Amino acid sequence: MKKLLVRGIVVLLVLVIVLGIVGYILLDVIAKKGVEEGGTYALGVQTRLNSLSLSPFSGTLAMDGLNVANPAGYKSPHLMHSGTFDLEVVPSSILDDTIQVRKFELNGLSLNVEQKGLGKSNISEVLDNLKRLGGEEKPDEKKPEEEKGKKVKVDRIVIRNVSATFHLPAINPLSVKVPEIKLENITSDNAEGVVVPELIARLVPAILAAVLENGKGIVPGDVLGGLNQQVSGAAQALGGQAQKLVGDAQAQLGKVLGGEGAGAVGKGAGQAVEGVKKTVGDALEGVLGGKKDANQPAKKPAGGLLDNLLGGKKEGN
Repeated sequence: MKKLLVRGIVVLLVLVIVLGIVGYILLDVIAKKGVEEGGTYALGVQTRLNSLSLSPFSGTLAMDGLNVANPAGYKSPHLMHSGTFDLEVVPSSILDDTIQVRKFELNGLSLNVEQKGLGKSNISEVLDNLKRLGGEEKPDEKKPEEEKGKKVKVDRIVIRNVSATFHLPAINPLSVKVPEIKLENITSDNAEGVVVPELIARLVPAILAAVLENGKGIVPGDVLGGLNQQVSGAAQALGGQAQKLVGDAQAQLGKVLGGEGAGAVGKGAGQAVEGVKKTVGDALEGVLGGKKDANQPAKKPAGGLLDNLLGGKKEGN
């Protein structure tokens, strides 16, 4: 009798362990599927995730290789491809309706911005897909399953090492890099959090806005202007936090580009020009005939020539 009881307990323990392992694996599978389906629905293009590992007891979640395909007809390898996501969640919230995220960091994100004709690009097509998530729900309109899944609550996201390649007609590819994007109050407007498609719809326009802000001086102004209008239009259609995040991203990058760093660069460039003018001017005066005598008026052919070429002050006669 005791032997049967012991065997029964052992079998039960084995079943519990097996079920635990299966459940652990299924959590990864379910979470991975949720991210892929949420991205595909929000962006209107195929979204795939290379790997996802969830540790429910420690509350850590690692994702790698999120790939967002281009709309049909574009030649670049992808629209977006990510590096590694590093997330920390509240362990007790994993089985709740709303997952609470303590930390959300992404290291490495590559984008391809491909223009195909006047005002048409892979970005514009995806932004048009995002717009449908905005506005009020119609009474007779049923939300798809992707919008009924678990919700996510996250207040701060950091995205590092963003690189974008602009593929424009008749121009060699142009590269734009953004070292870091910090986005605050992602879901602070909703205590219950937001579903994955809505989270993606809030993040993508803000990321694009940051890239376009950093593209000033690299990408032609008319191209940036058209894309900025499309990003602003999508954010306006989505409303609420999406619109605010776009403004925050632009202000953040604008401050970095136009702050003390830019001033120091400008000042340094000015000093460098003055140094070149003086050095080359002195050399040319030696060749062309500079000041030889204290009583003799100085000749300024070199200085005047360099002022005209390098943007110096004009003096009166």
